[in-house]
Amino acid sequence: MNYENMLTLKSRISGYDAGSLLDVAVGRGDFLRFAINSFRSWHSAAGIDIDAEALQQAGEVFSKSPVILVLGSALNMPFTDQYFDTITMSNTLHHIEKLQLLFHETIRVCKHNGLIVVNEMLNESYHEAQETYMLYHRFSADADNQQGRFHREPFNLKELLNIIKNDHFQLLEYFIHEEAAADIMNEEEIAAMAARLKNKVKHLKGSSYYYFYENKANDIINRFKKTGIQRPRHVTFLLHTR
Repeated sequence: MNYENMLTLKSRISGYDAGSLLDVAVGRGDFLRFAINSFRSWHSAAGIDIDAEALQQAGEVFSKSPVILVLGSALNMPFTDQYFDTITMSNTLHHIEKLQLLFHETIRVCKHNGLIVVNEMLNESYHEAQETYMLYHRFSADADNQQGRFHREPFNLKELLNIIKNDHFQLLEYFIHEEAAADIMNEEEIAAMAARLKNKVKHLKGSSYYYFYENKANDIINRFKKTGIQRPRHVTFLLHTR
């Protein structure tokens, strides 16, 4: 995902010094790259993910940067207690089945009064091009679950407000933001998303439902061309650890 057009989010975190920064479920590195370019300053950065393939792609993104990438679980992070000043996670919560364990680990590795940034897409109130993105996401989640990888539908705002309640977090603020309505993905971005769909299907080859998913992926790719595609609204929570 390209976060560079999330100007509201960029402006809100630009006043913070990240210090030692960890991005949880770093994936291909998109949000970590956005974060280190958006915070006022940072002196070290790391990302952790359980997906070796995604982490390899992140390695290409940060091949010329002093960013450390770690293969590991967000539920059992190989970091010492209270090591990081700032922890970010973007579109992570709907990939994690045991959220309380995720928060326990996050609090453990974050310094007292450290900053936690949680950014999640909202599964509500989207227009046609955003609905196309949600169909893409739903397909990806279904394909992941077929392979035994937990991946659920994104949450709505009410659900996220309940999830984020934690005695060890102090909520500083939250805000909803979205890209400009005219900011539909360009051809290069659409091609990349189509390629990711096809890659999901490839991993299902040999299964009894392979052709079902192949046809479904082609239908979604055709919709890309018909309606355009735009990321849905997001909500960002800024928190301090107590």
